[in-house]
Amino acid sequence: MDFSSIESVLGLASTALGATGKAVSTVEAVKKLLASEKKPQSSEAQTLLNTLATELTAANMMNVQLSEAIKALSRELKRQDDFENEKARYELFQTAQHDVVFKLKDDRANGQPSHFICPVCLNADRLISFISGEGDFKVCQKSRDHTFRFKSTTYTRAGRAATDWTV
Repeated sequence: MDFSSIESVLGLASTALGATGKAVSTVEAVKKLLASEKKPQSSEAQTLLNTLATELTAANMMNVQLSEAIKALSRELKRQDDFENEKARYELFQTAQHDVVFKLKDDRANGQPSHFICPVCLNADRLISFISGEGDFKVCQKSRDHTFRFKSTTYTRAGRAATDWTV
């Protein structure tokens, strides 16, 4: 999780708290003015009430921004939690040629066929990218640069793979 988004929410909360504090101070000033022995001047009361309205509007806007930021943070935490739950369905698997991939755990398949996912995409991009292909080499569906060896390929002297074309 990126802590800058949490710091941003905390900054908004602090600012909203400050704006609310100012409004409370202004309410106290209005109460003092109205409770005083002498009759308050209407201009003084009007100034305080205008200030209060401005401060309450600012506090309200801060609270709206804070609410939106908390919702966004909550969505991001849910997305990360969902990813971690999905990632927990896989385990590291070493191919016959010692490449390492992630394999779907048999007990967590939930009706899906057995398959492999790319460890590069999972660790770097936090993406579940399937590995596909037939034969000795398989590739990541997201990036063809991510290739994995599952079996040994026999090469002839000409440098080509030995293939039985009679089948």
